[in-house]
Amino acid sequence: MEELIIKAKNGDRDAYTELIHFIQSDLYRIAKTRLSDDNDISDAIQETMIKTYKKIKRLRDNSKFKSWIIKILINECNFIYKKKKKQENIFEKIKSSSMDYDDKCMYDMESKMDFDLLIGRLDYEERLIITLYYNSGLSCSEIASILSMNVNTVKSKLTRSKNKILKYNKGGVLHE
Repeated sequence: MEELIIKAKNGDRDAYTELIHFIQSDLYRIAKTRLSDDNDISDAIQETMIKTYKKIKRLRDNSKFKSWIIKILINECNFIYKKKKKQENIFEKIKSSSMDYDDKCMYDMESKMDFDLLIGRLDYEERLIITLYYNSGLSCSEIASILSMNVNTVKSKLTRSKNKILKYNKGGVLHE
C-alpha cells in the first residue's frame, strides 16, 4: 500500500484508484454510521475522494493514509448530516402543522422502525466507534487520533456501546 501512496502522491490516478478500492467498503460502513440514505453516503464518499485526491501530496506520513481519509470522510458526513437535518426540521414543522394526532402516531411508529436494529439505537459517536473498531479494524489509539479523543475515552465508549448492544439484544429479542 505504501508504494501506491507514493505513486498517488506523484499524480498516478490508477494508484489512487487502487488505494480507494482497497478501503472502499470501510468508507461505506463508516459513512453508513452517520448517514442513512445511500445517495448521501455516495455523495460523502465521492466528495472525500475528490478532496483527498487533490490534497494527497500534503499527506506527511504515508502510514496514516487510512486514518487521514477516514477523518476527511467523517467531516464530510457531518456536513451532509447537518445540512440534511436543517432541511428535515423545516419539513417536519410543515408536516406536523398539517397532521392530526393519529397521523403523527403512525408517522412516529414508522420512523422508529427505520433504525438499524443493533447499532441504530446507539448515538452517533457510539455507532462510529463501533464501526471503526470492528468493521475497519482500527485500534483504539487510531480511533482516538481520528476523533481527537483520549484513548481511554474511546475504550470506555467502546465498552459502553457493546454493553448497550448486548442489553438491547438480550436473548435475541430487542428490549428497551
